[in-house]
Amino acid sequence: MPTSINTRFGIRQRLLLLTLFPLLFISLVLGAYFTMTRLQDAENILVERGQLLARLVASSSEFALMTGNNELLKSISKGPFQEKDVADVLFLNGEYQLIQRSAQFPISLKVAAPSAYIHDQYWYFTQPVSTTGIPFLDNPEFQETESISDTVGWVIVIMSESRKEKQEQQILLASISLLLLAFVSSAVLALRFGKRISQPILGLTQVMERIQTGSLDTRVTNTYTGEFNLLAQGLNGLADTIQKLVTNQENRINLATRKLQATLHHLEQQNTALAKASKRADEANKAKDEFLARMSHELRTPLTSVVGFAKLMKQSPCSPEQLEHIRIINQTSLMLLSIIDDILDFSKLQQDAITLELIDFNLEEIIYDVLEMQAPKAHEKGLELITHMQPRQDLDVIGDPTRLRQIISNLIANAVKFTQSGTVEVHVDISPINNQQSLYTLKVIDTGIGIPQEHLEQLFQAFMQADTSITRRFGGSGLGLVISKKLTELMGGRLEMISEEGEGTTVSLYLPFKPSENRPLIKVKPPTYNNEQNIVICEGNVSQRRSLIEILFRQTERVINVRSIDECLQHLAPHNTFMVGLPAKATSEEERIFHASLSLLSSQGNLVVAMLPSDCQLPIEHPTNLIPISKPARPDALFKALDLPYYLLQTGQENNENLLPISVVLAEDNEFNRLLISKILEKSGINVFPAATGVEAIEQTQAQQPDLVIMDVHMPVMDGLEATSQIKQKYPDLPVIALTANIIAHEHHALISAGISKVLLKPVNDDELISTIRYLTVGNTTNSISQSPHSKQEKVTNIEDYDVSTSQIEEELGRLCQQIHDSFTARNTQIIGEVNHQLIGLAGLYELPEIECCASEIHNILHTAPVNWKELWYAIWQLKRVLKSVDNTDG
Repeated sequence: MPTSINTRFGIRQRLLLLTLFPLLFISLVLGAYFTMTRLQDAENILVERGQLLARLVASSSEFALMTGNNELLKSISKGPFQEKDVADVLFLNGEYQLIQRSAQFPISLKVAAPSAYIHDQYWYFTQPVSTTGIPFLDNPEFQETESISDTVGWVIVIMSESRKEKQEQQILLASISLLLLAFVSSAVLALRFGKRISQPILGLTQVMERIQTGSLDTRVTNTYTGEFNLLAQGLNGLADTIQKLVTNQENRINLATRKLQATLHHLEQQNTALAKASKRADEANKAKDEFLARMSHELRTPLTSVVGFAKLMKQSPCSPEQLEHIRIINQTSLMLLSIIDDILDFSKLQQDAITLELIDFNLEEIIYDVLEMQAPKAHEKGLELITHMQPRQDLDVIGDPTRLRQIISNLIANAVKFTQSGTVEVHVDISPINNQQSLYTLKVIDTGIGIPQEHLEQLFQAFMQADTSITRRFGGSGLGLVISKKLTELMGGRLEMISEEGEGTTVSLYLPFKPSENRPLIKVKPPTYNNEQNIVICEGNVSQRRSLIEILFRQTERVINVRSIDECLQHLAPHNTFMVGLPAKATSEEERIFHASLSLLSSQGNLVVAMLPSDCQLPIEHPTNLIPISKPARPDALFKALDLPYYLLQTGQENNENLLPISVVLAEDNEFNRLLISKILEKSGINVFPAATGVEAIEQTQAQQPDLVIMDVHMPVMDGLEATSQIKQKYPDLPVIALTANIIAHEHHALISAGISKVLLKPVNDDELISTIRYLTVGNTTNSISQSPHSKQEKVTNIEDYDVSTSQIEEELGRLCQQIHDSFTARNTQIIGEVNHQLIGLAGLYELPEIECCASEIHNILHTAPVNWKELWYAIWQLKRVLKSVDNTDG
């Protein structure tokens, strides 16, 4: 950016400029004017003189030109030629021809030229010579009015500019000298008088500059006059004020700096402590996750053993007191398993380790599954479980049924737990959001103890309950609602709770779902279907009766509802069907009247549907037209019992002969495991190619080109991870199912990273295994399973269904235990590990938790360096003792 004059020049220079510029400008203008005037005057004098000389010579040369006397012409030209600026005098005749000249140099004569013109630094002055004539008469009146003249020649005087140039030089020199003299005089005067103004200003400026650079003690010491003195005094006062302010500010800054340094030092110490605490927290979180995963496995195994032995004890002869003890053991074991599941789910949600599935399912089926699971506990307390829902077809959605079942189960379980009498109702409403999604509102309404308003918020905090006595009275971990809320938010919904102490609680679940159009339903019409029949409902609970009417209205409108048995008996008719409900926890008198009315109604040949609580059964021998249904009644089961059309989900598994044959490579190192899994697959029409190691699995895959590979994770020679990686390199689209007894999350992530399509836990679930194979090979979405690797399995493989005897398993277990004992004697940890792995797989597959627990202990000891041989011997001895106890129990 260019620098301005104000920054280039100081006040002294500007004073000089202000003084000299106007004077210099005026001097230049006047000097130029007068110089140009004098120069023009010199030229005019030269022209006038030349014209004068030309006229004089012309007047003198008339006679000579007329007579042709050249000598006379030469004589006439001598006088003018003596002038310094006359270069030549020329005489020309009438025809403009040269007659006489005074000098010899090149000239340029122009015919018809003006009387004065310049050429090559010479001025040419031309004057014609004319005859004047002689008067002959003395009387003027006789003379002619016009004189007769005739041009007899020409005179040209040539003058040089040298004299004029000298005059011009003198003029210019004089003008410049005068201008310089005036400029110098003005400059001297300007400097002298400007100094008196600039020096005080410069002095004040220097003082200000020193103050600006930090020399606050600088003051104006010179004495000035007039306004400069006032300015100096003001500057000194300003400097005093600034010095005081700066001193005070520095003191405050120093104080603040010391405080800030102390604070920063404290913050650094806190940051260091926080960094260490954060590192410890990360390590603790990692250790916590590993601990929870490991402890889940370690706790589940003995708990499963406790439950298993409790079942065995219950089958043996026991006194009523012992049976009660066994019931308490089962109840507390299941409660502990539920708490373990809650803690694991909460840990996963905190780490964002839960991923949601998107598969087709029916919301009605999920709700009734949960209600059936909670029915025994609810009916034991005398509670009625009631539903109010839309038709089944409207409840087909796409989402994660496992996590939704977990949420609904928690909400209904809480409602049943905290309700002592009355009802637990489930309402489902649908409202469209857009063309792709609808908002499903699920409300669980109970008539329980309710929750005070001030305690509602803390229910959604981990390990917190509304009352500190709740844990002692009802049990639970305090994580159910926290997990449900987080899962709901993960699904894109929200969970709200409204409650009033002593009036009950309403929990509302709002979830956006995309309706499913891929669930093929078959409408089955019973052969005895009669659309003219009347259905008489006899149910004491008003809300339950309204729910049944809503369900029946899906297929028929010929419904009659009554409140008592007496009213029901008034509608005896040939084509009427009766639905009679028994209240939960009915009295002896109510049960007697109920059974008597059933006998009376069925004896008339009418179809009678008895709706029974979970703890009530009909006599073993009852009429065929008397059909028992457990409360709450599923709509399709109710329609089937009433001979009304009902919907059946076409799973594609009813006719296995219509399915394409499937070939599977089964990689399992344990012979008995291969045997059982092979029989499970062969029973479903699947061709099996067995392999004992990872290398054999690769060879069988290359040779047989199967549709799917089932891979055990831990095998000798080459484990399942490496074998899967090599198989996926050659066959990237080939699905692989991993079988493992380990529920640790990082191992499952490693399996999925290696290319595993699905991870299934041991013991094997028949239906889950077959459904997974069908899903991965046929691609039928209706067969897709909703269970996650950590979900509870409802149906575990029954080895008796596949002709595997218990004695064979005991023999195999004994052989493996003996191999471990022999390898311990030989101090060969490698063989101990390989055989122990087979033992873990065998125990997991055949659901032998006590043996799996001992084998897991041996596995942990082997993976601790150095191996503690004393602890290993104790673990092997404990394994042998457990095997012996199992043999004795079975015998």
